Amino acid sequence: MMHTIQAEVNLNYIRVTLSKLRRYHFLKQQLRALTWHHVCVTYGDGVTISYLDGLEQDRRQGFLGESVTGTHIKIGSWDAYNSFSGQLSQANIWSRVLTADEVAALADCTMEEEGDILPWKGPWTVNGDISPSQVSLDDLCKGASGTEYFVFNDFTAHSAFQVCQGLGGFVPTPQLPEEYNTIIRTITEYHTKISSLCKSFWVGISDEKEEGVWIDIQHQSQLHPSWSVAEPDGDKLENCAIAEGPQQFADTRCDELKCVVCAVPRRPVWKLLGACERYQRNVHFVALQDNSSNLIFQGYSDFRIIQNEDKSEWVWKDWHTGQTMASLSNAVNDVPIGRQTWTLTKAMCSQTGGSARRLLLTPCGTGYFSCDDASCIPLYQRCDLKFDCHDKSDESGCHLVKFPPVYRPDLPPEINNNNFSQPLPIALYINIESADVDTSSMHMHVNFNVSMTWQESRLSFLNLNEDYTLNRVPYETMQRVWVPVIDFTNTKGNHITLTDHQTTMVINMLGKPRLGDNTQPEELEVYAGPENPMSVRRKYSITFQCQFNLKMYPFDEQ
Repeated sequence: MMHTIQAEVNLNYIRVTLSKLRRYHFLKQQLRALTWHHVCVTYGDGVTISYLDGLEQDRRQGFLGESVTGTHIKIGSWDAYNSFSGQLSQANIWSRVLTADEVAALADCTMEEEGDILPWKGPWTVNGDISPSQVSLDDLCKGASGTEYFVFNDFTAHSAFQVCQGLGGFVPTPQLPEEYNTIIRTITEYHTKISSLCKSFWVGISDEKEEGVWIDIQHQSQLHPSWSVAEPDGDKLENCAIAEGPQQFADTRCDELKCVVCAVPRRPVWKLLGACERYQRNVHFVALQDNSSNLIFQGYSDFRIIQNEDKSEWVWKDWHTGQTMASLSNAVNDVPIGRQTWTLTKAMCSQTGGSARRLLLTPCGTGYFSCDDASCIPLYQRCDLKFDCHDKSDESGCHLVKFPPVYRPDLPPEINNNNFSQPLPIALYINIESADVDTSSMHMHVNFNVSMTWQESRLSFLNLNEDYTLNRVPYETMQRVWVPVIDFTNTKGNHITLTDHQTTMVINMLGKPRLGDNTQPEELEVYAGPENPMSVRRKYSITFQCQFNLKMYPFDEQ
């Protein structure tokens, strides 16, 4: 009899199969391509627990119902389209439930115990296209924790700062000889093609704001560099600096074309947003450089983003089928990161091939907004009426209202969108500022504010702030939204509430958001209409016709 023991690893979940017991375990951490990850699943007392890199991710209830037996095990084999592709090591099965501490010890390689049912030492029978290799335990366990260096040539200082920050790193400023030698050794070892051009390189300091006060670009703090002899000597003309040797800095013009070394402390997960791609693995990438210093964004599947042979454009391509999805010409700073306009070669997002479409290639994680240059700011700083991105892109495209495909502003909203014919609750507030009574003409002139609040279940809202005054709906959008109308019946002339340039419409952020999908080239939090009411407010000055009983006037109350 054959039983299945399977752990299907996806971007966001692990599907665990033990014989007839199948459970989805959702991951709290992100998987990184080209990175060793330790995956472990335990089962005991009707509970399956999943771990990633030694940390518990999820646990599920469920009983096997029968013992799992077998005499052979296959690893990585399924069918032509679903077999494992990648590197695998340390596959073990134990007859007991490992403790959380033991799993953590296996993940960081402080414990090297092999399984008593299935030990990794084998023996194994190899079938198919498999290439065994030796990897040290240090390489298995360091994962994505080390610093990576990306090297580029012919960059101005400002472009260098922008690109390194966009890559999720910074331009280092080596203060100690060991730090300088680490950078030089990395350049020599991994970037042989341009290593001869990088004898000097940009460092992450500048005195542009105040002459003679050198500021660390990454931390925005003052730094006292180790200068070469007779440096700095450029006065106000030379406000950036390069490293010429260990503890040997020299100031130079910021618009010079120099080599730049980007230090990326932890390999980030890159996402391509705005492509409407069904499978998330096709729009997740990691950045790397080959020995010729060509920048490559390697996907989690067969997709890559890479420059073509003549370096004229970047292409997003499925290397398994050879199909190009989109191309990018004239990339900003000659790299495809950030929010840029691509040319589609395949129809997507209801657009035909040949169309232009904005796509975002970003390393920003959950809870962050991507600036146009791929740098990251907290999502709550998006559309808060002040610039937080260096390129000031966080205050662009601040749409608040998301309309459904069919919306009628002449029809009132339904309660919770459930088609039940019930009156729509509307909260009405009237604040009278002043009243002028003319007893002879039986008129009362009143200055007052009217505020109405209701729930619009047909709409969704974007880019909301806790301060409702920042959630003001533009006039053009307000004209497309249904607004309740009050008729003042006893006025001098005909008067109703108006929705005009004197009207203020705001959205009250009361509910919790959900994350938007990948159809837009930006990170979005979507707020449901029923949980976040709309309000309109306007000031009126109206004369009312009144029937006064003046028999006891002025010794009575009206």
